[in-house]
Parts: sequence; structure tokens; C-alpha cells
Amino acid sequence: MSSAAAGRSDHESLMEHERDLLREVGDLRAALEAIRRGGIDAVVLPGPQGENLYTLTSADRPYRVLVEEMGEGAATLSEHGIVLYANKRFADLLGRDRADLLGRDLTDLVPAQDPEVMDDLLATGPGRTTHMELTLVHADGSTTPVLASATGLDLEWSVVRCLIIADLTRRVEAEELFRLTMENATIGMSLESPEGRFTLVNPALCRMLGRDAETLMKTTWQDVTHPDDLAVDEGLFDDLKAGRIPSFRVRKRYLRPDGSVFWGDLWMSTVRNDDGSLQSLIGQVVDVNEQVQATEKLAESEKQYRLLAENASDVVMRLDPGRRFEWMSGSVADVLGWAAPDLVDQVVDEFIHPDDLPQFRQLINGVGPGSGVRVECRFRRSDDTYRWVDYRARAKVGEDGTPQSLVVGLVDIEARKVAEAKELDRLYELERFQQLTVGRELKMIVLKREIEHLKSSISADRRDSANPLET
Repeated sequence: MSSAAAGRSDHESLMEHERDLLREVGDLRAALEAIRRGGIDAVVLPGPQGENLYTLTSADRPYRVLVEEMGEGAATLSEHGIVLYANKRFADLLGRDRADLLGRDLTDLVPAQDPEVMDDLLATGPGRTTHMELTLVHADGSTTPVLASATGLDLEWSVVRCLIIADLTRRVEAEELFRLTMENATIGMSLESPEGRFTLVNPALCRMLGRDAETLMKTTWQDVTHPDDLAVDEGLFDDLKAGRIPSFRVRKRYLRPDGSVFWGDLWMSTVRNDDGSLQSLIGQVVDVNEQVQATEKLAESEKQYRLLAENASDVVMRLDPGRRFEWMSGSVADVLGWAAPDLVDQVVDEFIHPDDLPQFRQLINGVGPGSGVRVECRFRRSDDTYRWVDYRARAKVGEDGTPQSLVVGLVDIEARKVAEAKELDRLYELERFQQLTVGRELKMIVLKREIEHLKSSISADRRDSANPLET
């Protein structure tokens, strides 16, 4: 007999064997269905010690009920993938009737790309279990992703596979949602191995660190961290991996390929296996680069402002809404003789000259949010004398509009006031002199007029004496 004829003979023999097996399965299903419905109370099977009686409660029924009611799909396959048995859940996952599944080749019910997976499942030897992910095709063409576990059983007369399948639809949906979240997140996100190597990164993190995903996944977090921040990071990562802390947050600097520095707020947490061992690290990075730069500029501005305030000849103060001193520049000692700590928590009104206080309070009480006021008044020195100052105040308010503080500048105008007083005195003297001078000139005019009048009178008398006949 030729090898081809022998092959056909073997194939036909196998096919005949499978038909016999299906008939036996049909008989068994009928018997099991009778047991399920209560038509059979017990089964007698021969054994080494004689016949064994298996009652309904001690043998098939509990296992059959368990398989029928379990949440996963269960099926028994022949050595070549023919469905010998399927529970209802298995049929539901395929969207088919159970009766239609019996005798079907399961490889016909998976997409074209999955037969290789089925081959691996069907190659599972007796006593071994194989786990694979595959897709089942419904009668209407729709599909269901499942996790399939195949266990090989040697029944002496044949090798069969017990197949358990679990629906992965929710997991696949969750994975797709996770992918979309990663892709569209505005914060940087990554998965890292326990050693710190990037295994998954999203576009936002790539933009932040100036690298594409392929390049980034060839690096570790140590490679992209500023050297000055490595020590802090390594300590936190060690604690996280050891389980001493569940997560951590740190503000750190990252290095970009062009040498520039990027600031980010990093949140790290872990994913652990059932035994508590570390599976992966989850990283989330929030871009705070502009915020840090703005803070640094503000800090620099405040530093410059404080230096100017501390070294200015004028006095700079900050008062709370109740007009109590909170801070003042060191120049207060030179101008007013007070040490700065001596004025803290004191109310400014107590240092204003009593004669100037009514006007001072009237003007200061009128300071509104963001507005300013200016008033000249006498400020009490440490020796209880008063010194003229130009008091300038501006109100600072919070985001909610409530007053937070008063920023005050005191300019020493004592010399100007003294000069103004001297000038007023001089003007007063000039005015008096002018008044005296004008008085004298008026008196001289009157005197001149009287002299002229006397002269005229004398001249008339003389003429009368020289012409007596005329009288």
C-alpha cells in the first residue's frame, strides 16, 4: 500500500473514531441530561474492587451544575479541536446555540489570525495547561476577545482538552480607555520597570522631555534627571520599591537633549503582583516650568526690593489691616531712632503727633483696595521728639478683595519743613519791614505836604506886610 493510501486510511480511521466519539458523547449528554432532570438517581461503574455506585449527589451532578452555572465558558474539545461539549456561557460568548456547536471545529470560529493560537492550545499535552488570548467570532460577524486556558487530559481511549474561556471585553475596553487617556492627557504619564526603565510613555511626556517615545524608552529616569536631584529621587524610589511608602511626590529638574532644564512635579506609585512583588512603576509629571521660572523671577524681584528697602535712606514699612507694624526697613533707626523690633505689633496712630492725628486718620481711613494716600505729619521718634515725614500708603488686597496689608513709605522732610519755617519767618520780617517802610514814606509825604503848606502860609504873610495899603 502506498504512503498516500496509508495516510488516507489513517485519516479515515481518525474520522471514524471521532464520529464514534461524538456518538458516545451524545449518549453521555443524554444520560447526563437525564441525571440533571432527575431521571437517573445513580450510576454504577465497574472498578478494581467490583462495581462502584455513584449517587446523584456524590458524583456527576455537583460538577455538572458547577460547570453549567460557572461564569466562564467551558468546553471539551477532541484532540483535533472538535467541540464535544460546551456549557451555556461558552455558547453565549460565541453568540450561538449549544446544539449547533457540538461537532464543530473550533478553529472555524476564530479569526484568520488566531488559528496559530488555536494550534498552540490544541497542542497542550496531558497534564499541562496553556493560556492564550484569542478572539471568538459570533454568527453575526461580531467578535469577543477571550482568555483561553486549555488543559490536556488523557482518557486512555483518547486525548481531550478542557477549555475554559473568560470574557476580556471589559479588560480590552479598559485598555483602550487607558490608551486614549495616555494619548490625550495633558500631563506626562509613564510606566517604568522596577529598574526604572521607561516601558510606556505618552506624547505629553515626550514633549516635556524633548525626546520621542522610541528614544525615551531606551533610557531610565536617572538618565533624564538633573544630577543635583538624583540623590533625593533615589532615596524616594528605594522607599517606594521596598513598600515603605505607597507613593511620593517631588518637584524636580529634568534634562533635555539640548542641555536645557525642565521643571516638573512628579507623582510616583506602584503596581504590585498578588504576592506583593513589584510589577511596575507609574509616573505622572505636571509641567511647572513656567511656574518655577515665574517664582524665581518673583523671588529675585523680592530680593532686589528688599535690598533696596533695607539700604534706602527712606523708611519702608508693611502694616496689617489694623495698621499694626509687621515689618520695616533698617533705615527706621537712622530716620526715627527706633530699632525695627521695637515697632512690631505697635499701632502707627500712636506715633503721629496729636495735632496731626485727626487729618491722618481721615485720610488713612479712606484708602480703598489698590488705592493710595499721601499726608505730611509729625512722627514720634524714640526720644519722644517729633520729626516731619511724608507718609505715603498703598493698600494691598487678596484675590477675594479683602485687605491684606498697607505698604508705607516714610520720607524724612524735617529739613524741608525747617527751611520752610525759616522762609516763612523771613517773609514775615520782610512783610513787617515793608509795612514799616511804607509807613515811613507815608509820614514823609504828609510831612512834606505840611511843610509846603507852611511855606505857602509864610509867603502870603510876607506879601501882606510889604503892601500895607492893600490892607
